[in-house]
Amino acid sequence: MKLKQWLGQSTLTCALFVASIVYRQELVTKVRQFRDYSGDVLDSQWKTILGLFGNDDYYLYVWGCILCIIIPFWTVGGMFMFMDYFNWPKWVRKYKVQPGTNEPVDLNKLKETIKVALINQWTIGNPLIFISFAVKKFTNTMPAIYELPTLQRFLIEMAVLFIVDEIALYYVHRLMHHPKLYSWVHKKHHEWHAPVAISVIYTTKTENLLITGGTGLGPFLMNPHLVTLWIWYALVNLRGLKNHCGYNFPWLPTPEDHDYHHMMSNACFGRTLALDWLHGTDKGFRDYQTRKKNSAGLQLDLKKSE
Repeated sequence: MKLKQWLGQSTLTCALFVASIVYRQELVTKVRQFRDYSGDVLDSQWKTILGLFGNDDYYLYVWGCILCIIIPFWTVGGMFMFMDYFNWPKWVRKYKVQPGTNEPVDLNKLKETIKVALINQWTIGNPLIFISFAVKKFTNTMPAIYELPTLQRFLIEMAVLFIVDEIALYYVHRLMHHPKLYSWVHKKHHEWHAPVAISVIYTTKTENLLITGGTGLGPFLMNPHLVTLWIWYALVNLRGLKNHCGYNFPWLPTPEDHDYHHMMSNACFGRTLALDWLHGTDKGFRDYQTRKKNSAGLQLDLKKSE
């Protein structure tokens, strides 16, 4: 049986290899045609977007960035608020990281969180975009706008933005847990022991300024294309909502590490666990996962034995 399977796999591999040689030129031509066609479509769409903003770099940079923050944040955040308040749809409850919490969410606490989030966005985050635009105009360092970036440039810029943000967030976040800073800078955020999505910016103004500054450090160093900047701000906000949503959906990266951080306050300081692994601040979370897995396995064995 194994020999027959091996022969089948070998035959398929050889056939694909021969086909790649015979049809190589045709495949290359098709790929180039697709690239050129998709590039033309994207260029056309981008020109339409530029027209909507009047080809004005002020509206494109300032209000473009603000919209890329506000729309994803309140659309996705609103969806999670609806789910948490109405406990609907019921099937999502099985994905709760901390079962039994926020079922339903406390309305007064939610209202307060919405108020704080709006204040932080419109007194800290959005004004910083205005300031960034003014600095770029003054220093003549406005990013490229009218031509779309190449795929290579986009990927390199995005990779650098994620790396810089990961480093900045880890050390700033860990610093805010210092006993001399925690009570007046970061404690407010930890009022949510089981976080909800929009609690990502339920913070003091000082913390919001520090975190927003860390998120903006990458764009300051890289001065990426405006399209990269728009996508970056949208992704950062969506990732923050995901990390605080309280649901471990199998089709999304798990937020369990950040839920654990809200429960214990002494581990998992990064957006990912890369620097936590490097500094050993993920050990408590790893032990917690092991205990949780063993407990689930024990319960399953008990059910089987009944």
